[in-house]
Amino acid sequence: MSFNTKGVILISVLMVVLILSSIAMVFGKNFLTSLKRSEYIEFQTISLNVLRNIETLALKKVDQELRFNSGVLSKNNFILTNDLVFKFNEAEVRGKIEDASRCFNINSLVNRNDNNFEASLNSIDAFVRFMELVEIESNMIDDMVDQIIDWIDTDINPRENGLEDYYYSGPLHNPQEYSSKRLFVSIDELKNIPAIRAINWNLIKDNFCTLPIMSKLKINVNTLQEDDYLLLAAIFPNISLDEAKYIINTTPLSGFSNLDELKEFYMDIDLSEALGNIAFTSNIFNINTRIITANFSASSRTKLIYGNNKNGYIISRTYNGI
Repeated sequence: MSFNTKGVILISVLMVVLILSSIAMVFGKNFLTSLKRSEYIEFQTISLNVLRNIETLALKKVDQELRFNSGVLSKNNFILTNDLVFKFNEAEVRGKIEDASRCFNINSLVNRNDNNFEASLNSIDAFVRFMELVEIESNMIDDMVDQIIDWIDTDINPRENGLEDYYYSGPLHNPQEYSSKRLFVSIDELKNIPAIRAINWNLIKDNFCTLPIMSKLKINVNTLQEDDYLLLAAIFPNISLDEAKYIINTTPLSGFSNLDELKEFYMDIDLSEALGNIAFTSNIFNINTRIITANFSASSRTKLIYGNNKNGYIISRTYNGI
């Protein structure tokens, strides 16, 4: 066999080895991808079951506390202080229950009247005061109020500073749409309101919410945290921001049971007027759950209402990571 022939054979063998190696790498990569996908599908299935189980446990926990003790919900209540924590298959699961009344319910700006929604004057006054406290211009506040109400109400007549379908469906608006003619179901829906888009979104996201309650604005003063001082000062129009912070920071961990107790405790602060319903318990909660493994993580946020019939209801849930 000549030297040239040996060279051709050697090159041919190397080419075959290279091709087989490439094929092996492709199959190996596809195998690893399939394995990873299979692991994720298993994680996704298990996570959904775990998240639903956390919801069930949280509902039972709320029911056990509020069925016979619904008068006071304070910061040191075991519902709020004892997280649901456990481990399984090297995964850590942590569920936390929060009082969901610590926010300004944007739906409280209206009241239902027959088949339409009308302005709720006290709630509007509280909204205006909140925005004034963060130094939003008055004309911008008027725009926000009227545009929010026009987005909810069922008629086609714009308020003085409002916008109806003619604006949202017009050629200059993108995307073209119609106003919802219903209560807000997600805080992100407020991004549809032009006046809202003109201010810092974090201000809205951190202080406002969309609860399916149309009655007067309601907060549980017993569970307010330090960063809720704007909300408290908006509802009590005769107190300053410093006084609002002082009340929140000095509220006893065991809480107050009624408004007279609150007023007596803070005799030097003018709590004579309130633009909302001052409560000392709550029936609406957030359940925040997180699942963490070595390779994946998932979370959920569930909102539940504990009804007057002593039953709990899930009204919304959001999943992330699955």
